[in-house]
Amino acid sequence: MTDRLMTPRAGRLRRGGALIAVTGLMAVTACNLDVITPTVVPPAATAGESALPTLLAGVVGDFAVAYAGINNGNNGEGLVLNSGLFSDEFVSADYFSTHLEIDTRDVHPPNSSNTGVMRSLFRAWTSASAASARYAESAPNDPGHARTLSIAGYVYTLVAEDYCSGVPFSTINADGSFNYGSPLTTDQMLTAAVAKFDSAITVAQAASDDRERFLAEIGKGRALLDAGQFDAAAAAVADVPDDYNFSTEHSVIDPRTENGVYALTHVSSRYTTLDKEGGNGLPFISADDSRAQFDDLGLSQFDSQTEIFAPAKYSSYTSPVALATGVEARLIEAEAALKGGSYPTALGTLNSLRASKSLTPLAPVVGADAQVDQLFRERAFWLFATGHRMGDLRRLLKQYNRSQADVYPTGDYFKGAVYGDQVAFPVPQTEENNPNFDRAACDPTAP
Repeated sequence: MTDRLMTPRAGRLRRGGALIAVTGLMAVTACNLDVITPTVVPPAATAGESALPTLLAGVVGDFAVAYAGINNGNNGEGLVLNSGLFSDEFVSADYFSTHLEIDTRDVHPPNSSNTGVMRSLFRAWTSASAASARYAESAPNDPGHARTLSIAGYVYTLVAEDYCSGVPFSTINADGSFNYGSPLTTDQMLTAAVAKFDSAITVAQAASDDRERFLAEIGKGRALLDAGQFDAAAAAVADVPDDYNFSTEHSVIDPRTENGVYALTHVSSRYTTLDKEGGNGLPFISADDSRAQFDDLGLSQFDSQTEIFAPAKYSSYTSPVALATGVEARLIEAEAALKGGSYPTALGTLNSLRASKSLTPLAPVVGADAQVDQLFRERAFWLFATGHRMGDLRRLLKQYNRSQADVYPTGDYFKGAVYGDQVAFPVPQTEENNPNFDRAACDPTAP
């Protein structure tokens, strides 16, 4: 069962002074016909139930940009690349200071790469919130309403996983006025995410739409796992089928719709993967695991010294990027079993997943630490380059009492610097315009 988000082609529209994203829903071809994408659309054009699919397309388009990035040749990364660079999935193959800061876990508030991704995440959240309100007015039980709620829930979850505690979520009113949000702790963000997913599940059930229900259930399970509620997380995903797959969709209509991971690895060679980065990183290359395959493209065109191993799963501008899968649901269940003291059940679930890919069964390991290592290694390969790894490393600190020195790339950085001590992204400097934001309360070194 596979579903994909719509492509991220979007203009920025104003309705009553508030920004709305609208994604093109179709391509029109005609002889000698020039079509100009509008940047300002009158309010009547987005009013009523008939406009809801257009608003939904804008939501999913904005989210795809925030998640997978775009093709601009330089710094069109989304959360998948930024979080992978911060962890052990990717390293920088250029000399952009913004990339090197993220790669060495020493991100400064003015960092433009971090700022761009967070801006995209909040744009997606704002679009989702506005569209959800419109659905609630005109078509509360439409499956599109469930999707807007789920996307808002995923933004809360991703920000909670990857950013420091104390992130403000501001809002724009219909008349264009701005409400500065108060900082939310990590736990508050996860609570907000679960509430969004619960609402999405309710709508999806009313619409008898399993596709949207499974998306929300996986999101809820992920947020509950982040919150340390392991049994509740497993219960949330219990009926998600193994073959469920919900992915972003990309195209070559324009650079905004093109897969940013492919653009920055295969095409511009700014990102690559190394074996055992910083000592603690996993052997993503030498493991030769079918779940994480790479194309060896030779040396980077930028630094002429870093070999480019580009992820084969993103081999074109149109490659989809998985957001929620049945595999993730089973991994959540396996971790809940392990946390509950049933390692045999957890191992059985992991080996059942491996059998689906004709992988050799895992042998039992002895000791709680070894069993946790085994499970998180499986998560790393199954969920490679899908925005999960950074949150998982942070969970190893908070939920399993590991130390930074045992979890994150550490010591000497391969380009001459040293790794820092951050475990999360700081809130960008631009948020300091918000009088409610407290920089001191946002500690990126805290799990």
